Amino acid sequence: MTTALPSLTQAQGLAALAQTRAAAPRPRRAPWFLRALPAALYLAFLAYMFIGVMPMSDASAITSGDGNSTERLAVLAMTGIALFEIVRRRRVVLPLVMRSWPVWLVLGWFCASVAWAAFPDIAMRRVMVMVFLCLITLAIAAGIGPLRRTLGLMAGILVVVIAGDLAVTALNPAFAFTEIGVRGYHQQKNVAGLVAMLAVIVSVGWALARPTPRRILAGLAFFVAAFGFLVLTKSKTSMMLALLGVGLLPCMLVLRRLGPAAALFLTLAGAGMVGVTYLGVTAFGGDFVGLLTPGNDSSFTGRTQIWDFAASEIARRPWTGYGFGSFWDVGDANDPLLRAPPGSWLATLKIGERADVVINEAHNGYLDLRLQGGAPALIFAVLAQILTILALAKKLFSRAIQRADAVAAATFLVIALVVLVHNATESSLWMRGQVLANVSILISLLAFRREPT
Repeated sequence: MTTALPSLTQAQGLAALAQTRAAAPRPRRAPWFLRALPAALYLAFLAYMFIGVMPMSDASAITSGDGNSTERLAVLAMTGIALFEIVRRRRVVLPLVMRSWPVWLVLGWFCASVAWAAFPDIAMRRVMVMVFLCLITLAIAAGIGPLRRTLGLMAGILVVVIAGDLAVTALNPAFAFTEIGVRGYHQQKNVAGLVAMLAVIVSVGWALARPTPRRILAGLAFFVAAFGFLVLTKSKTSMMLALLGVGLLPCMLVLRRLGPAAALFLTLAGAGMVGVTYLGVTAFGGDFVGLLTPGNDSSFTGRTQIWDFAASEIARRPWTGYGFGSFWDVGDANDPLLRAPPGSWLATLKIGERADVVINEAHNGYLDLRLQGGAPALIFAVLAQILTILALAKKLFSRAIQRADAVAAATFLVIALVVLVHNATESSLWMRGQVLANVSILISLLAFRREPT
């Protein structure tokens, strides 16, 4: 048996092809420090949110309209790095901007609100900070890599944060302990509760992303530390939402195995059961919401008076609001609580007297959206959050990504759902200086992007 040798023409063609491949320029690999830049920016952003630029300081400075120079410098430094990344990754960034149009719709409306803001100078400064934060999250989403890496880095920084909180609580109890709960090195115990809530949910997601025995044990230790600190904060809302998130996360992974059709059916069935229970309780004169309130407190720890006051203020500007950041924290002389009804406990508060009694939000994110930007702001923000949840659900059920990325998508999906519930009794949707607001914007941009190969 003989083997046919290539002809002279074929041999010349193969030689020419080999020369062409050898001469073709290989893709240049970026230097290591450029490859590490998105991760460094992401870690700096997380440290800015979870630790802050002035840890172990009181919250009295927040009540003025002057802002914080150290915080502005930190944001400007991160924005400079973000702009460099945006230009360098412009081919990825431009499609991401188009796909994440709901985020920019909300931001654009708040930028426009400066024109009719009650305090234009304060609104301009605060909306510019929000623009910078959106640019930072855009650069992170474009360059950080797979979702599993995003979740892993967040888990790493939260381990450091919780360890620091526990250390400050043990070593400096005079600062950490307040009359209403432990705050660690944060300015308020509610902020500490939010950070601990995120740590609890992320610890479970990180452990389930790669469920090896070593990671399960590490995740369990992380969970116990985070939940223990959460209990010390006495933040009832954060504790309930943390338990809700921990319960939802395994359910998400089960739904992924069952498929999107079964997931849709079970979701609709669950919503139907809640609706039937609501109708059954209220039909006999029962208080459905009161059943869900800790201690059956129908006033939601005095929140109903704040909600009534916020509703009366919204009635003055129902379509435009007072401008972004132009209602709360505008200085003692312009404090909106000066217009509180006589006899209300709100009228007796002195803003800035004690950090623990400062009222600088409506304790309802949907009311605060209307206070800042009217009805359009509420519609745009809720629409953006719902589309974020749908985009994350699509990633969860996608078979084109690895299981670890799907678990990370499920973790961020749970956080996005928790945000919607959280804003029923607290304010975090597009609220300046709020940890959960910045996390929500980042999660939205991660949800709308195409997953890197």
